[in-house]
Amino acid sequence: MLRSAEPTDAVVVGQLRHAYWGDASLVVVIDAIDDAAAVVSVLPATLESGVENSTAVIIEDDASPLHGPVVVWPDSQALIPFVTLGATIATIPKPQLRAIKSATSNDAIADGLRRGHAEPALESGAALALADLFDAIDVLQSAPRLQLATSDGAAVQLQVPLPIIMSALQTSQPRAMAIRMGKEPLTVEEAGRLASVLEVPVSRILGAVAPLPVDLQRELQEPRWRSHIRNRAIDGDEDGARTRLGYEAYQLAARETGQGRELWRQRLDTVLAADNR
Repeated sequence: MLRSAEPTDAVVVGQLRHAYWGDASLVVVIDAIDDAAAVVSVLPATLESGVENSTAVIIEDDASPLHGPVVVWPDSQALIPFVTLGATIATIPKPQLRAIKSATSNDAIADGLRRGHAEPALESGAALALADLFDAIDVLQSAPRLQLATSDGAAVQLQVPLPIIMSALQTSQPRAMAIRMGKEPLTVEEAGRLASVLEVPVSRILGAVAPLPVDLQRELQEPRWRSHIRNRAIDGDEDGARTRLGYEAYQLAARETGQGRELWRQRLDTVLAADNR
């Protein structure tokens, strides 16, 4: 049985986490964190008994934070973005993590750990599982990373009467107001329709949308929001759902206390609370 933590916990070194993107799924150990860039250095791992090779280090049953062995590949570090991280399964104590990382280069090995056995037989179940594991790492590394969109100044608001926006886009007055204020993203098709009505370039319409505040962009990378984003995603488009959630939080009136990411966390909680009504 896995002792999963709440999905709202912060990313911390030593966590054994589920990571996934697209069809790729993997267990990883958090080895180091670049918080500003929202990326983590991870060690690939598995909870499948018997899936190992000579470069693996195994946490044996008695020393495991779970009820069974944990197989870790300390020499196969990879950088993956926060947006690939799912729930925490367990936490490996820092002394044990240090012992795992040094196990392949030291003659001695800590109690409760052992080195992996030789390569599994070709085309065996273990060999296929290993191939899938390292393919998954490649996919996770290629997942989109945080690219902060910034602007030197506020977006130029559309000086357009609300009825024109509402009619052109067949949208509500509140959304039309948010579009005019630059706090509502438009699809390319919507921007084209509005540009046609106003007889201006599409780039003028798209340029009127203000980028999300930097702290909000960074907060949206946190694993705590991922299950909500996936529930809101259309056709699996997590990036689109993340952006949509960000602009919904951006449009809220500033009634909360705090500042920076703490303030945006409160606003995101408010938006998502409405989803459950």
